[in-house]
Amino acid sequence: MLSSTKINPRGYWVSVFEPLPKERQELFDKYEVTPELLDYAIDPYEKARVEIDRDANVTLLIFDVYVPSHQVSAPQTAPVGIMLTKNNVLTFTNAKTNFVNGLFATHLEKQRAKQEVDDQFDFILPVLYRLSTNYFAPIRRADAQRQQIQRTLQKRTERRAISEFLELETGLVYILTSLQGNVGLLQEFRRRFAPLLNQDQVNTLDDVIVEAQQGLEMAQMTSNVTARVSDAYSKVLDSNLNQTMKFLTVVSIALSIPPIVSGFYGENVKSLPFAQSDWAWQITILITLIMMGLAIVLIFNKRWWK
Repeated sequence: MLSSTKINPRGYWVSVFEPLPKERQELFDKYEVTPELLDYAIDPYEKARVEIDRDANVTLLIFDVYVPSHQVSAPQTAPVGIMLTKNNVLTFTNAKTNFVNGLFATHLEKQRAKQEVDDQFDFILPVLYRLSTNYFAPIRRADAQRQQIQRTLQKRTERRAISEFLELETGLVYILTSLQGNVGLLQEFRRRFAPLLNQDQVNTLDDVIVEAQQGLEMAQMTSNVTARVSDAYSKVLDSNLNQTMKFLTVVSIALSIPPIVSGFYGENVKSLPFAQSDWAWQITILITLIMMGLAIVLIFNKRWWK
């Protein structure tokens, strides 16, 4: 689906949503799009980067955005294509990233209320700033969830915490990877296009880079802390398991004595001590208890249970 909106007398903003073959041809014929860059722009698995076709004078930005409506354990980020031709700005979205078009539409409406949009960069840079700051909220939520899990573990250990930590770490990996790609993209964009920007645009681009780097640092810190807490929790579980196994070993040693004693006396060997006594049953019980007591005392004195 294609939707075009005039941004100035020279060009349009074209919103491209999962284009059909007929619409792809329209992009080639009417909006200066090249086939190769179109394939990159609509690929849902592309990594954040800058692609330039110098012959056609077309620039494509693949920018990773945070997807608020992602499913559990699904990727939390997805790429959005922003293409700059000689006169037009095209945005390529899908079902996950279509909310980006709403941001562009809102920004265009606000900018028109103040003044005409003279330049493509004035149109896209504020939206890139907004998309970069959108990472802050999920990173803070991830850190708050980590703190809540940590407080719970201080009271009691739960197996459910393993899956919670796994989900947190998985989400942070997606966010970290996307932010690293975005920072590299923005720095490359600045290096290539700074001579074409005015001072206000350069300042805005620098602000976008700062926000992306800040988000990256926040994500790295949260990811490192989460990984360390998760590792510590795993060690606690291992320690608890070791203590349980030691306790069961001590119990099994103590409980192995009654079968040994009763086994000997159950063979009806007449030469065994007290075997012919009227109190043989009670004596064997007493012998068993004495041997179990000695074993337990020996284990505790040697501190084998620790």
